Amino acid sequence: MKASEPRALLIGENSQGSSHLVKLLEGRGCECSFATCYQEACSLLGTQPFDLVLSPMRLRGSSVFPLVSFLDGSAVTLFYFQLVEDGCWWLPALRSGEKCFGSHALRPSEFVVSLNEVIAEIRSRSRAPAEHQPVLVSAAQTSVATLSRARSSAGPMAARVGHLEKPEFAGRRAVG
Repeated sequence: MKASEPRALLIGENSQGSSHLVKLLEGRGCECSFATCYQEACSLLGTQPFDLVLSPMRLRGSSVFPLVSFLDGSAVTLFYFQLVEDGCWWLPALRSGEKCFGSHALRPSEFVVSLNEVIAEIRSRSRAPAEHQPVLVSAAQTSVATLSRARSSAGPMAARVGHLEKPEFAGRRAVG
């Protein structure tokens, strides 16, 4: 797979069983990985670069919100879904690492449109060389997401913690 192809992490106990979503992502050139819980997801996110994370609101032993905190300030886009009586609603939480709470919930057909836009945006971004790729670092007792870059000979390690510059998602201004 080319470096510019999106990498997606699907989280949830049935994430590998969501064949429709996997087919949709793979049909758009995404490489899919799977995690069943928050701890597995954090482990994968700490060791591999992902562009897109899709998760249920409730995770085994947690919810999506610690994951939002973990990824805040990274370059990851995160959607989560909430089951409702006749299906599910998708909610954007992060767009390229920026919080977008307050955005409207998306019906499945609206989610597909937004997902296509996100994938096109990810694909159009050129990826930095491996030594400049952001790496998520989780401290054992820290609930704050820290994004650091690999050390270069030119200068010290840079870090961003919970940074919010552009709280926009699909043309809608985030609330709060």
